[in-house]
Amino acid sequence: MKIDFDTDAGLKKIYGTYTGQLNQWVEGGEPPKLAMQEIRCAMEQQREHWKRSGLQVHQKIKGIKGASRELPGVSYQDRMFVNHIVGSEKMITTTIRDSGGEIYRWTGEAGLVLVIQELKKNTQPPQDMALSCPHCGAPATLAQLENGCPFCDTHFVMEELYPKVTNQFTTREHSQDVKQDLWRLLLFLAVMIGLAFTVMPEEFRSRGLPEEYSRVMGVPAGLIAGLILWGVCKALGIFKMAEDLRGGGKLIRSLQFRHQIKKLDPEFSTEYFRDRAMNLFRMMAYSEDPGVYTACECRRPDSWENVLDASLYNFGVDKYRINGNECSVSITLYLDALIYKQGKVKYKGKKVRMTLRKIITEPTNLGFSVKAVSCPSCAGSFDAEKVKCCPYCGKEYDLVQHDWVVTEIR
Repeated sequence: MKIDFDTDAGLKKIYGTYTGQLNQWVEGGEPPKLAMQEIRCAMEQQREHWKRSGLQVHQKIKGIKGASRELPGVSYQDRMFVNHIVGSEKMITTTIRDSGGEIYRWTGEAGLVLVIQELKKNTQPPQDMALSCPHCGAPATLAQLENGCPFCDTHFVMEELYPKVTNQFTTREHSQDVKQDLWRLLLFLAVMIGLAFTVMPEEFRSRGLPEEYSRVMGVPAGLIAGLILWGVCKALGIFKMAEDLRGGGKLIRSLQFRHQIKKLDPEFSTEYFRDRAMNLFRMMAYSEDPGVYTACECRRPDSWENVLDASLYNFGVDKYRINGNECSVSITLYLDALIYKQGKVKYKGKKVRMTLRKIITEPTNLGFSVKAVSCPSCAGSFDAEKVKCCPYCGKEYDLVQHDWVVTEIR
């Protein structure tokens, strides 16, 4: 459902508050209080990742004066929650330093998009609903948080627990890649020279001209034609159009997957699935040892350690298999990422291929968080991010029966 973010004062206030908290976090403060616990943990891991890389990262987000810069928004919902995808154009400055000084600086306009989760009107969550304490991050139930967190004794009312931000994205234009442009030019020249040597001999023979002339003229003709074609494509923005269509070819397969899985899970949400996949990527890319997490059942590629920051541009389904109530799906994430390699930082597109698995035993819950789960056996609330058994009754908690886990990375 489309929403008018420009006229929604409530959402704009939440958006503005989160932007301020995000600025404070990048400058050394705590992660945004409005963020869900999984996002907060990913931000803490990201900061530690920067430190391990010997880097200092600073970022400033400012509004742009003048006309309204709000982006079109949409909403999706389940039985209890409604999620709003809203965004606005911002002026962002990013600076990165190592021990030798500044190695990267970028200032420009970029879209900052948030996924804001709210309770549906006239909805009251169950008292035993598992949540993370917004103050200390400890797992608890709704009733415990309203009566005082059992770990920090902080009391909360429902208005302080929601709304919260479940994901964030930053979109910006890619700077000109001289090396990539050079490779494209060489490809065009090689193709056109090859065509010249294929077509011109026959043309010369048909006109009664010596075939040897075609070999002499083939190279310059191919060079001129290749250069002209490359220049036209660049001037018309065809190369940029190709980048903007990243993932578009997987639309039909993605729609087929959505249609099939909704037969098992009527509450399945493509947006929630997308956000979960992105959060899994962040966890594995930024953590020192992804193997300690229950959602990670495979090895992290070494190249992921070079990712300083990443934002999702698009995603698509490559293939899927549904056997009974078990679903395995291979996807490609199309990311815009800051990559640190050999002392240099570049902003570039990156493709990540992952296989996720879930045993669907109940409808999707948009409010689910691995940081605060409820034990099916004793109803105890605990953090299942690194724990496979309930700390209260000892019964195994199989995360794959409640959420998506990563089984393969290609």
